[in-house]
Amino acid sequence: MHSPIVRTWAPDVAIGFVILLLGFWEAYTNAYSGYAGGTVTLVVALGTAVAVALVRHAGWWSFGILWALLVLQAATTTDLMVIELAVVGVAFGLARWGSRPLLWASGLSIPIATFFAISYVGILANGLWGTRVLRNVIVPLVDSGISWPLVVLPMIAGVLALPWFAGLAARYWGAARASQRSQSEAEAEALSAQLERARMTEIAALRESQARLARDVHDVVGHSLTVILAQAESAQFLDSADPVALKRTMANIASTARTSLQEVRGVLASPDGDPEHRTDLDTLIDTTRASGNEILVTDLGSPRPLPPELATVAFRVLQEMLTNALKHGRRDGAIAVTRQWDDRLRITVTNHTDPVSSVGGESEGASGDDPATGLPGGSGIAGMARRLESVGGSLEVHDSPTGSPVFSVTASLPVRAGRPLETALP
Repeated sequence: MHSPIVRTWAPDVAIGFVILLLGFWEAYTNAYSGYAGGTVTLVVALGTAVAVALVRHAGWWSFGILWALLVLQAATTTDLMVIELAVVGVAFGLARWGSRPLLWASGLSIPIATFFAISYVGILANGLWGTRVLRNVIVPLVDSGISWPLVVLPMIAGVLALPWFAGLAARYWGAARASQRSQSEAEAEALSAQLERARMTEIAALRESQARLARDVHDVVGHSLTVILAQAESAQFLDSADPVALKRTMANIASTARTSLQEVRGVLASPDGDPEHRTDLDTLIDTTRASGNEILVTDLGSPRPLPPELATVAFRVLQEMLTNALKHGRRDGAIAVTRQWDDRLRITVTNHTDPVSSVGGESEGASGDDPATGLPGGSGIAGMARRLESVGGSLEVHDSPTGSPVFSVTASLPVRAGRPLETALP
């Protein structure tokens, strides 16, 4: 495989080599015809070929070589060569690929070269020097009454000016196409980034939905199993001679399991819908009482309905707080639930801890994330805090002195809408 440098330079070097061969052939023909200046013509042929080969990659060198050849021919009165028409390509290339300073330098050199050529031809016309151009072109025109500047100016324009302006037009046309291509690429990248953001947003939403579903199922199952376990343990202390009480306990267990199964089905079917079993705090407290624990409820202020998203969070947080109270609290101790209604809803759950359970930061099931799935766990202080923070709420754990049998947690969340409950209901 060829290197990038070879692929870039190969076409220009090939063109320069062809021009060099044609220039040598013209120099040989001139020498064979008896014209003088054979060495200079060889230099002119070589210089023209090098200027053509360098114009795209080393424009200043190409520009300098052209001026050197012009001065050399003027100083030696060497005839113009046909091969020098290749300067058309050089003029085009300087305007097309040259740097901005080179572009201005080559453009300003055209009128300078024109003045130089007219002065040079004027000297020839006055008979100071004699060349084939003077004898074969200028003198016949003067003899026929045509002013020689009218011939020289179009020649210079055709050889230098027109190619230079063509290169300038190609330069700006190329710049416009490059700008359009860059704009298209930028638009394509922006669209790709937008699609990627949309995909990542969709993935994030899916993961959040999965995490929320996992939390809800965890909370429902964890709370129900805790209640069922408490009921089953209480059945051990029932008098065997009281089958009615035993049946009532078994019925409570069956009812709790049935309700849990229905709620899990509702969560799996539509995690954001069917709020009936997930927003009624009083129903939650009543079902928890079926475990056999005494729950004392105190309402401060005017209860009011919560927006669906806040009602769901309040339900899940209270559910977790009661679950932890059942798991770590004393069986013979009452659970106190206080709901304070003002600009925020503050729910406080206080229970007497079981001496065999730890008390403090980890006592209430602060298990954090599920290590098996990496999803945010539904239990624990951290899980409840995440739920509340998602709606602008907060969680406060009231640490009791070491050895104290009382544990208390307060959840606070905003009340964004709703009228007092007694006026909102018909």
